[in-house]
Amino acid sequence: MQIDSVLCICTGNICRSPLAEGLFRKRAQSLRVASAGIGAVVAGTMPDAAANIATREHFDLDSHRGKQVTRPMLQQHDLVMVMEAGQKQWLVANYPESRGRVFLLTHWISGDDIADPYRLNSEVFEQVYSEIEAGVDSWVARLKPAIDGRNRTAG
Repeated sequence: MQIDSVLCICTGNICRSPLAEGLFRKRAQSLRVASAGIGAVVAGTMPDAAANIATREHFDLDSHRGKQVTRPMLQQHDLVMVMEAGQKQWLVANYPESRGRVFLLTHWISGDDIADPYRLNSEVFEQVYSEIEAGVDSWVARLKPAIDGRNRTAG
C-alpha cells in the first residue's frame, strides 16, 4: 500500500494531534497531513503551551482550529495516527472501514498511550511533545524508503 497521507487524531484536536501534524509535515514533507479530534473543541485554538512549542519548532499552525473527525476525512487518508488505545477503539467502532489503517503513534516504540496535557503545565506539554516526536520519528523512519523512492521516480 502506498502511503501518501496521514491523519493525526487526539481528543480535542488542540494539543497533541496538531503538534503531531506539524511534526509529520516537517519530517516528511511529501506527505499530505491533517489532524482532527474524536471529541473536538470545534474551532478551538491551541493552548499557549502547545502554541509555544509549535512556534519554537517552526510549525505553521497559527491558523489551526479544532476539527471533529468525519468519515470523509478518514476515507481521504491512508494512515490514521491516534494518541490513545481508546481513540483507536472508538474510531474502529464508529467507522469500521478504518480498521487496519488506525495505529497508535507509539506503535513502533512502546505502544503506550500519550497522555492528554490539556489544562496542565508547560512541563507536561514538553514531555508529551517528546513522546509525540519519538512516535513521529519512528513512523517516518519506516515510511521514508517509500516516500524517498516515490520522490525519485516522480522527479
